[in-house]
Parts: sequence; C-alpha cells; structure tokens
Amino acid sequence: MRKLNFASLRLCVSFFSIMLFLSCASAPGVLIPRGEELVSVLPAGGRLYLWADAVQARPLLEAFSFAALDGMNAAQIMDSTKAAAAAVFPPGQGRSFYLAAAGNFPSSRANISLRASSDWEMQSSNNGNSYWYSEKDRIALALGPRAALVSDADPFDFSQRETPPPGFIEFQRGLAMAGWLPGPMGTVNNFLQGLGLPMQIPAEEFFFGAGRLPSLPSSAGFWELVLRIKTPSEAQARSLLTLFNMARLFAPQGSAPTESADEISSLDLAALLFANSPEQDGEFLTLRTEPLSERGIALLLGMFSLYSR
Repeated sequence: MRKLNFASLRLCVSFFSIMLFLSCASAPGVLIPRGEELVSVLPAGGRLYLWADAVQARPLLEAFSFAALDGMNAAQIMDSTKAAAAAVFPPGQGRSFYLAAAGNFPSSRANISLRASSDWEMQSSNNGNSYWYSEKDRIALALGPRAALVSDADPFDFSQRETPPPGFIEFQRGLAMAGWLPGPMGTVNNFLQGLGLPMQIPAEEFFFGAGRLPSLPSSAGFWELVLRIKTPSEAQARSLLTLFNMARLFAPQGSAPTESADEISSLDLAALLFANSPEQDGEFLTLRTEPLSERGIALLLGMFSLYSR
C-alpha cells in the first residue's frame, strides 16, 4: 500500500496553526459566526472542507506534527481559539487554501508587531476592507479581536460562499471535527478500490468526522471516526447496508495503529471501518470505527485526504 499522503489535511491544519499564531492583529470588516455555522463563510469551489471545535478537538489537532508549530507557543494558540474552518482548493481556483477562525485574540500587541515588520504590508481589498499581506510567505490575513481570515490571496476576494450540504450541520453536532468532500463519488469509489472492495457507490454526499466515545472517560484518549454517505434513495441505502454487512463477514482481523505508526495497511483499515454494523437513516448510511487514539484518527483522516486529490 502506498505511504500515507496528508496533503489536504496538512494544508488545512498547518495553515490553521499559522493563522492562529498570527491572529492577533486587527483589521476592520471581519465578522464571522463562532460555532458550527463557521463553515458558511468559506468560498465555494473547494475540494475539501474541514471544521473543528478548537476546544474539543485540541487533542486531535495536537496529534498533527507540523513544522509550522516549531518555536510557537502552541498552548497559547489553542487557548485563544474557539472554532476554525478551512477549505483546500484545486489548481486554477485563484487560491490554494482559505481559513476562518473565531476566538478571543489580543489584537493591539500584534498589530504593532506587524506594522513594525518589513515582511508585512497593509493592502486594501476591492470591497474596501483592509488586510495584511506577506509576499515572502504568500499569506494574506484579515484579523480582528474576535475573528480571523487567512488565505494565499485577498481573503475578501470571492464571489460565492460555499453552502454546507444538506444534513452536514446536523452531522457535525456532537463531533469535535468534521468535514465533507464536494462531488465525492469518484473519491469514495477510489477509496473502496484501494481497500480491495470491488463495489461502486452512488455517493451524492460524503461526510467525515471524529468525536469522543461517550461511554469512555475523557482521559482514556479514545475516539471514533464517523463516515456518512448520502445515496440517491432510501432503497439504494438499504442495498448498500446489505453489501456492507456482507463485507463485514469477510473483513480481516486488524489492529489499531500504534502511536509511533506513520501509515496503516489496507487490511487494518478495512477491519477498523467494518468493526461495527453500518447504520441506515433514510438515504444516509453511517459507518463508525472501533475506538482509536488521536494518532489513529490522524492517520485515517490522512487516508481520506489521499483520495480527495
């Protein structure tokens, strides 16, 4: 099996970290929701969308090790942030990434620091808002005491916001981190082929998320990954339920990844995904993994990132 490629989620989480580190300057016109609706401020046209409750998902975010956090006060970064949302874009969209965060940021101190830095300059957007831009790092920042936007292009320059798919806001409730893939059919079927499962799923929507297992104490370090697939009809979801239950009969015995693992085999992945019986709710089908550590969740999310390219 190919080595894991964290490209999409690396982009989201590492720029999320950079943005949080810099989210202390002030700029006008940054008014965004603070909770689950934060995803509604992201531009349309992305290939992957991700949302995180920065308080609940903190152990998961800390499981991603990135050079972007080197030399930074990670605890202070997380303490200042309540929620964040990110999008990764395919080539030709005019930007590579876009992030938004809500929290409580000490704006005055960093505003002075950015003005004193030769790497940053204030620029004006076409809509009259101001933002900071670093040519050296190709990062654009629109920042306020309660909100922050970051991209590699003007953070105010987009014509249409992304609308979360029907059912996503309900899906993300109770989860620490959640996301979706627009136009997911090819991604889902490529993923199944990678597992060696010869089936095609007419997936209209694909949601993924991670949350604490409610039956375990918060100190246990156990999480579950939740996958939800929307099919064209309830009858098709019922047929897939039958197929998935048959697949469970042939799924090999596997093991959860260790804390030192940097990849996961297709056999272990199939065993984790089919550890529990699938659940059907109308045209939706939901899969839940067995208990996983923060590192295990990071590895599995990296797998979905691989097939979203």
